[in-house]
Amino acid sequence: MNSARWRLVSPHLDQVLELSGEERQSYLHELAKTDFTLATDLMVLLGEEQALHDEKYLEHDAQDLFADSKLVGQTFGAYALVEPLGAGGMGSVWLARRSDGHFEGTAAVKLLSAALLGPEGAARFRREGTILARLKHPHIAQLIDAGISGAGQPYLVLEYVEGEPIDRWCDGRSLDVPSRLRLFLDVLAAVAHAHSNLVVHRDLKPSNVMVSKDGRVKLLDFGIAKLLATETGAPTQLTRDLGQAFTPAFAAPEQILGETITTATDVYALGALLYLLLAGRHPAGGPGTKPAEMLRAILETDPMGLSEAAHDPRAAEQRGSTPERLRRELRGDLDTIVAKALKKRPEERYGSVTALAEDLRRYLAEEPILARPDSLAYRAAKFARRNARSLAVAAGAVLAITATIAFYGARLAEERDRVRIEAQKSAQVSEFLTGLLTHADPYEADRRDPTVSSLLDAGATRVRQDLAQQPEVERQMLNLLGRIYVRRGAYEQALPLLEEAVALGRRTLGPSRELAQSLNDLGVAWRQKAQSDTARATLEEALAMRRQVLGDKHPEVAVTESELGRVLSDQGHLEEAEAHFRTALAIRTEALGPADHETATSRSDLGFLLRSKGDLAGAERLLRQALETTRKTRGPLHPDVGTALANLALVANERGNYRAAEAMYREALAIGRASVGKNHPDYAQRLANLAGALRLEGKISEAAATAEEALSVSRPALGPDHPAVARQEVGLARIYLDQGRPAAGETLLRHALEVQQRSYSAEDWRIGSTQSLLGAAEIGLSRFAEAEPHLLRAYEILKVTPGSEGQQSREGRENLARLVALYEAWGRPEKAAAYRSSR
Repeated sequence: MNSARWRLVSPHLDQVLELSGEERQSYLHELAKTDFTLATDLMVLLGEEQALHDEKYLEHDAQDLFADSKLVGQTFGAYALVEPLGAGGMGSVWLARRSDGHFEGTAAVKLLSAALLGPEGAARFRREGTILARLKHPHIAQLIDAGISGAGQPYLVLEYVEGEPIDRWCDGRSLDVPSRLRLFLDVLAAVAHAHSNLVVHRDLKPSNVMVSKDGRVKLLDFGIAKLLATETGAPTQLTRDLGQAFTPAFAAPEQILGETITTATDVYALGALLYLLLAGRHPAGGPGTKPAEMLRAILETDPMGLSEAAHDPRAAEQRGSTPERLRRELRGDLDTIVAKALKKRPEERYGSVTALAEDLRRYLAEEPILARPDSLAYRAAKFARRNARSLAVAAGAVLAITATIAFYGARLAEERDRVRIEAQKSAQVSEFLTGLLTHADPYEADRRDPTVSSLLDAGATRVRQDLAQQPEVERQMLNLLGRIYVRRGAYEQALPLLEEAVALGRRTLGPSRELAQSLNDLGVAWRQKAQSDTARATLEEALAMRRQVLGDKHPEVAVTESELGRVLSDQGHLEEAEAHFRTALAIRTEALGPADHETATSRSDLGFLLRSKGDLAGAERLLRQALETTRKTRGPLHPDVGTALANLALVANERGNYRAAEAMYREALAIGRASVGKNHPDYAQRLANLAGALRLEGKISEAAATAEEALSVSRPALGPDHPAVARQEVGLARIYLDQGRPAAGETLLRHALEVQQRSYSAEDWRIGSTQSLLGAAEIGLSRFAEAEPHLLRAYEILKVTPGSEGQQSREGRENLARLVALYEAWGRPEKAAAYRSSR
């Protein structure tokens, strides 16, 4: 039934639903005399409504419809059926246990319904297996096996998800609105992955979105999914059958009307699911709504606004709120987002699931959403709320700079002409800062949302234009803007500003506290750009100048000691780095006290280095102290807390406590997302760390997806040839090797090795580690002659001393195992034995 036909049938359906049984039959009899086709359509609709009513639609568990004890114990592939889990139009789903004796485990086995045991049904079932095999995502239940039993029964073996439907899971834990939205973003990520593989789910509903006991979303049942790439031309019978298989309550209007199915169909169902999760009821009606009334509402009636629907006290309680507070929270942006997803016409909905996810992320980040009309007041309010901390920092910067200028004026007060000059300077700087925060408003320029980046860019331009005749203030402003760019991960923008600040300082100040600060900041920026030699030379100059001007025990000296130690650690000079870290810790402990946050930073630096050297006990003690102090002094959500957690997680990994490491990485990741955003290199590194922990836990698919996401952030942020990117490529290559994908791993490792050979000394252990992994990839590709020189070079670099610890030694032992594996696979047992004896 198409939309034009529905518009003709709908008024008659309204009338006939109000009639009693005899009156209804009489009405249909009379209508058939004048329009037999219309009467037939009505009878079909009424028959469907009655069937749903008879089945007590939405009022019982599907398991009651199909439980068949005769199937218990039957074997399909390597799995024996244990008990039924659910049923649908495609067939039944069973809990099963592996029965071949090789491994232990459970799975979900899906059997094709006997009613579909024909050519079309078998084709449909094979199609489901093909689709599921293509969809590999941490939030999609994975296909394990597929086949046909000896009795001719087609089956699929799927990952078994022990959990609850997403609505029950959220309600049972009284999750608040932000927590529900963050969980829903995982659902959107899974559907977006399916869409990127040209697959539309078409039956998204709570029972197909499960949440496991540990809180992981898993999307189920692609049994009616449509491969867009093959759906061209006239519809086949298979296509028509698939088009009719959906759950009415979560069906889009075009599904009900038999019109074209697109990704927008899934967007509608996701909107309905989100409405249910947030408001506690379905957009087309409550629990008592009849199926026919629900279908009519989906087709004809705009749903009640999300915030208006949130009036049930029980639903509000399940969201940790009250009806009044919940309505306020849902009013505005969330009303708009859900309404756009639920538009009747597909072209009026979000253009993609990714666009819907982007607006939800914007809402959570207090950024303007894209679904609502622009208005100056709206965007300004969002800007102020989102950047409250940044604006406070900007205000603080204004006060700090004003105070600095006042200091200069006081120092030169004895010279009346200089007093007049300094007063003019102070007024000019105040005017400059005021203009930066008002006249440089991007609202006036191009109507885009104002951002901190746009203000910084405008500020850098105006510093050069307006302060060219005030070199001391120009230097200070350039240095300030450069430091802010560094903290935001915008190193390309930071470097020229900091270089200009240093050049101005050399011309106007000479050796001084201010020039030493500029040199320190420039060295930090060079380190972030992986220019280690330049960074080292710049920081050594800064350190010498600070000692000359301030003495050996000043806290600012400790700052540069720490930064120089980090560069030396990057270069692999661990002993030199340790000396600088210990000096910084001693200075800060004496000058600032053991409970200061800068002292905690030095403990963290030293603990991170001790871990690299294999002193796990010493590292853990320092890192726990650093975490405790940082939480007390900085608050639980400060970026330094995330760094301390990530460092401590590395030690947990080394000790084999992978679950604890994963939990700490996830907490650090959440802090990073809130503090620096998802496009910052630090966020990418935390993703990469999490991927490493997941790999060690055996969660290989999720590890791969997480590591790939890390690279998608770090490559554009740092550039493809940055050592941090190379390090993440090596981590992803390890996962690919675990997955049995040596070709994919080899590509990453070859590029990473080129970057590392340009960045580190030839004997650096990281180069040896990458050489060893490259050899492992070539063994996997049976290219033994190519693998041998890589593994032998790694053997020379990764010397193993008996009883030694640290990452280098562990990598060396792994390389020895790879050499043994190489020579055994190559048929050279004498060489294998020689290296086996040295392990």
